[in-house]
Amino acid sequence: MECTMVAEEPSPKRSIESRLQKRKRSGKIKATVKRLKAEMVEIAEQQKHIREGQKEVREKFEEIEFQCDELKKETFLISQQAASNQKRLNLMFKILKARDENNFHEAASLTQSLRECMRSKTQSNTQVVVDASGTVGKE
Repeated sequence: MECTMVAEEPSPKRSIESRLQKRKRSGKIKATVKRLKAEMVEIAEQQKHIREGQKEVREKFEEIEFQCDELKKETFLISQQAASNQKRLNLMFKILKARDENNFHEAASLTQSLRECMRSKTQSNTQVVVDASGTVGKE
C-alpha cells in the first residue's frame, strides 16, 4: 500500500466561517473608516471656526491699537495746548501784577510777549494737520 499524503481540503464549513469573519472585520473597518471621516469633517469645521474667530480677534485688536494711537496723539496735542494756555495765563497774571505795581515798562514788555505767544499759537494752529491715517504733521 502506498502512502501518499493528500492535502486535506478545508472543510466547506470552515471556509464559510472564515469568509464571514473577513466580512465582519471588513464591515468593522469600513464602519471605523466612516466614523473617522465624519470626525475629520467635524474637526475641520471646528478648525475653520477657530480660524474665523482668530481673524475677528486680530481685526478687533488692530482696531484697538489704531484707536490707542489716536488717543495718544490727541493726548499729546491736548497737553501741548494746556502748556501753551498755562504759559499765556502766567503772562497775563504777570501783566496784571506789573500794572498793579505801576511798572508799566514791564507790563508793556509782558504784553508784547503775550502778543507773540498768541501769534505763534494761531500760526501753529493753522499748521498742525492730522491726515486720514492719523499722522500729525505740518501743512
